[in-house]
Amino acid sequence: MKHISIIVYEDAMPTAVSTVTALLSSANEMALMNGRPLPFHIELIGVHHKEVSSGLPMQFCCSRTLTEKFDTDVVIVAPMKSGQEDVNAILTKNAVLTGWILKKYEQKCEIISLCTGAYFLAESGLLDHMPATSHWNAIEDLQYRYPLIDFKPDHVVTHSKAIITGGGGFSSLNAILYFIEKNCGKEVAISLSKFYALDYGRSSQGIFTIFSGQRRHNDDEIHKAQSYIEKEFTTEISVEQIASQVNMSRRNFIRRFKNATSLNPIEYIQRVKVEAAKKALESGEHNIADVTYSIGYNDLKTFRTVFKRITGLTPADYRNKYKSQEID
Repeated sequence: MKHISIIVYEDAMPTAVSTVTALLSSANEMALMNGRPLPFHIELIGVHHKEVSSGLPMQFCCSRTLTEKFDTDVVIVAPMKSGQEDVNAILTKNAVLTGWILKKYEQKCEIISLCTGAYFLAESGLLDHMPATSHWNAIEDLQYRYPLIDFKPDHVVTHSKAIITGGGGFSSLNAILYFIEKNCGKEVAISLSKFYALDYGRSSQGIFTIFSGQRRHNDDEIHKAQSYIEKEFTTEISVEQIASQVNMSRRNFIRRFKNATSLNPIEYIQRVKVEAAKKALESGEHNIADVTYSIGYNDLKTFRTVFKRITGLTPADYRNKYKSQEID
């Protein structure tokens, strides 16, 4: 039986704590029904206090706090419920958790972060030179803060050494399903995914991503280039054309653009075009050919290939899944 410590702090997302607890408890119940030993002993662990207010009309009663000495096998760090502007305050308030995670990892514990819980692992240095994921909306900030980490924005789950990271929002529950499958078998994981209506086996969170440009840098010339792309993306613009707008050679422009945005110019153009296409498809007002031509592609096959690589869905599948529905 593995001892699992689910970390609860004041700014943790309460729904994540409750759903993770429910998933792991259901795995236990399924084991009992099949005459097997319980796979998990689950405890809620408070950072500072045993009773933790969630900000919602619920309160978590933890078994113990980090100050107490106890053995555990798995540490699960829930996401933050606040926006990126509050990250520094949350990390400072819970600095003891960062050091505690590092200590437990050194004691051979498995560590799992869900969504923006990755900030705590990143702050500890555990993720340096390793793949990791988080909420798609936090990736740019995480990359800016922790450049040594190999963030995988589209991944729903990463697993390296004894560390698992989960993607954004409820898609991070795929990390828990992955953990359950490793410990209880694929059949149990699939049964739980059906019971909880979770999309088992999802590998990309690209369809949820809203591309807003990689603007967390101080290169004014690259900001100008980005603005030019965002204004002219419906035309056939070339890298040379963009470089000339900021008086750079092609080679120097590509190098500076990637250093600033983590994307090369062609990738950036494609992301801007796909974001515009997503909005058009969501409206349900245009057919795919119209959308293709409106964002500057002349070839439907190329558009479909790029769109699927970035979002994980074909344009038709995306439109059918997310187009607006009129309510009578």
